[in-house]
Amino acid sequence: MDLEYQLRVEADEIIIGFPDGVQNCFKKLDFPQLFFEWQSEARIEMFSLMDQAGATAAKMMPVHLPTMGTISNDVFPINLITRGMGLLLKASILDQVTESFESARKRGTCQVPEKSLRDRLSAARVFYADPSNYDPTILGGLEIFEGRTSQNLAKNPLVALLFSGAAPKFPSYQFNGVIEVIDGDNPDYRFLLAARESFAHDAFHVHQVNYPFRYLFHLAEIRDKTPYSRK
Repeated sequence: MDLEYQLRVEADEIIIGFPDGVQNCFKKLDFPQLFFEWQSEARIEMFSLMDQAGATAAKMMPVHLPTMGTISNDVFPINLITRGMGLLLKASILDQVTESFESARKRGTCQVPEKSLRDRLSAARVFYADPSNYDPTILGGLEIFEGRTSQNLAKNPLVALLFSGAAPKFPSYQFNGVIEVIDGDNPDYRFLLAARESFAHDAFHVHQVNYPFRYLFHLAEIRDKTPYSRK
């Protein structure tokens, strides 16, 4: 992807330089602990359902599929899309868990997905069951379709993600931040690909053979939109 801006991601801040000379600087934030707890609980619950009833039981996973908003110069400047966004690992365990996903997928290569599902779910539980495994500062994604979202991201990396959950808690968060396109040799990409490919042939995924680019989402602003009873 050819980017029309300069992006620099440092330990605690993100700096964007646009062609017109405008520069944006954001402090990097950690995702809320309650958000990670919801992510863990919802994923483990879905894994248990799939373990009992098969992959076809996975109809929707809001924790993985936020609405993403990107910006253009069109008359209607906001483009919305449902986009899979994955949790990422702390560097200390990144290689270990990535290899676990890759090994589980390889063991199932000669089996139909239904036969290897339990083994792949076991590998996933090790990571997702404990929120302390998650990198607190980033999410990640894989591009598939190269549509309007990709066009917008090439010109402006500012993005909003809206996560909304089910009753009875109705967790809802808007995360505003910056997309960083990463190289194919980035360890985070290796994990994202391993996690995706572990379940790529199951009924809840539309199988893909190519991911044109990959990216990280750096958090710059949190808007908690969880509903509550007004007094």
